[in-house]
Amino acid sequence: MTGVVDFDINQGLKQYLSDPASVATPEADPALVDCENDSESLTAGLINSVLNPIVDSVAESPENIAKSSNFDSLQLLLKCASTASPSAAAHISDNEHRLSPFLPPAALSRVLDTVVSGLSTQAEIIYGDVDTEEAEVLQHHKQLLEIYGFLLQWTISAVEAKAAEKSASVPVATARGKGGKGSKAKASSKDAWDFSSQIQNALDVMSKTLKLKLVKLFQTTSERDTFVGLLTRAVYLVLESEARVKSTAIRMHCFKTLCIAIKHHGHAYGELSALLHGYILTCCLQEHKRPSFKTFRISNTSQSQWRNSYTSLLSSTIILS
Repeated sequence: MTGVVDFDINQGLKQYLSDPASVATPEADPALVDCENDSESLTAGLINSVLNPIVDSVAESPENIAKSSNFDSLQLLLKCASTASPSAAAHISDNEHRLSPFLPPAALSRVLDTVVSGLSTQAEIIYGDVDTEEAEVLQHHKQLLEIYGFLLQWTISAVEAKAAEKSASVPVATARGKGGKGSKAKASSKDAWDFSSQIQNALDVMSKTLKLKLVKLFQTTSERDTFVGLLTRAVYLVLESEARVKSTAIRMHCFKTLCIAIKHHGHAYGELSALLHGYILTCCLQEHKRPSFKTFRISNTSQSQWRNSYTSLLSSTIILS
């Protein structure tokens, strides 16, 4: 396969966590590169013309995600759906945030489907190859898992940010009275998109991936922890959403994924830290910013659900560890 990306997970994560906009995408589709400076030209037709060949390519073989043009084009699309990190936000003007609202939910949904289906197929391939003694094959599988894990946690972050935008806009729309209510509802319905089933499917695939013999692919504990952290970070992002926590199916899928990470990959300490942090925020700070960086008011019902969820996870973590 020609034009394979030379992906360094540590460097990629450093850039992404600092500021998603700083992630370099030199091999992205030229049409998308032009949109980086002219976001109004990022139309549905243009997005589909870029996504269609990527979807077909990954469906043909999951390793095609590692093609430089495919990988960078997906990253650039995700940059269009991302908001700046809190550390970078203070230094970025409103004009520089121009890309964040311009990736439609339908396009983001296709990106999520592509990444999840590719990871699922790749996990099945690895399951059959994991006992091989060929170091080159194992290294190839390792890099593909890192690429998929990186894209997945970024995509889920963008999905949750999009869902937060939708939920935050509801009180504003309803507070304006009856006049213009119909037009507002029609306008918002165009942007409405329910990612719940896709999130549940993504969690299923993450669980399947974590059941692999990752110790055979990742030679050091730090490498394995970095990869497992990509998936668990995505789970914690899902658990930050009040709507997701209210869904028993999604909540149970989150628990399952985290429990597998604890039982098989030594994630107990990392999860305890994350859960204790979330538990303290939920119980004590009712009107502060959540980790997803949006101001909200926790209702009594929501607070009870979050507290019960964290208590269950803490109990599981202590038992499994």
